[in-house]
Amino acid sequence: MRNAKRSFPGSSHGQDVFLRFSRYRFKEGNEADGLEILERQLASLRVAEGCEEAWLAQGQHPSTEFVLIGRFRDEASLRIYEGRLRSEPSQGSDFFSLLRLTTKPPEVTQYEIHE
Repeated sequence: MRNAKRSFPGSSHGQDVFLRFSRYRFKEGNEADGLEILERQLASLRVAEGCEEAWLAQGQHPSTEFVLIGRFRDEASLRIYEGRLRSEPSQGSDFFSLLRLTTKPPEVTQYEIHE
């Protein structure tokens, strides 16, 4: 997962927002099972305190790649969400299920976007 800080036009009062970006590369044939888990994660992300928007996208070429992106209003909200992912058993179970379906673990990096 990647965390990035950026000002977005139209965001709350022009303040910085933070992105949570996760990329998953599924083994051929595991896309449907992976998509089901990622849709649960998307639902969890969308109701997280401070999450203003969230998206799930599937790659066109290759179609085995997915990204899950959440836009948070502040860094504290993002950190609270990250902590919840680590502490809730259902979230942990989904994470380990995803590892079984992917070619490698999701990318984990923090970065800042420069305009």
